[in-house]
Amino acid sequence: MERHESLIPFSREHHEGLLLAVRLQQGKQALERLWSHDPKWQAEYVVKFFEEHLEQHFDAEERFLFPQAEKFFGENSRIIEWLRNEHVDMKNEIEFFRNPNPAELETRLKNFGQLLESHIRCEEREFFPMFEDLVDEQEIVEIGRKLKENNPHSDGVW
Repeated sequence: MERHESLIPFSREHHEGLLLAVRLQQGKQALERLWSHDPKWQAEYVVKFFEEHLEQHFDAEERFLFPQAEKFFGENSRIIEWLRNEHVDMKNEIEFFRNPNPAELETRLKNFGQLLESHIRCEEREFFPMFEDLVDEQEIVEIGRKLKENNPHSDGVW
């Protein structure tokens, strides 16, 4: 199924997030091209990735997608609460990565990768299809317009 044009920027960001998630889960098996097996370096990279990509991505979902979805999802609204809670969990992990305990670092990085991948897959496979089915076309187009307004320098990717 082809993604609605207004949701494509989210899916593009998800692709970048999945690349990070897979590397984190692979641990020392990850290819070292543009990557390091040093957990401290990885933690710093995750924080930077969050600040440059995920923070704005989460904000856009929480400001534009989730409130609209709540209007139309009815019984399916539990997924929105679950996704919001995962945003909180990931933000808490970022705080740990800012000043990590070395003894926990490798495990926490791997767990963050699993959480990020699971979160993205849920949005792509469950939330977005539901969103496209349940939310009025006009509302989805309006979300796309608001996203462009709030990030005018974007090429469609935050």
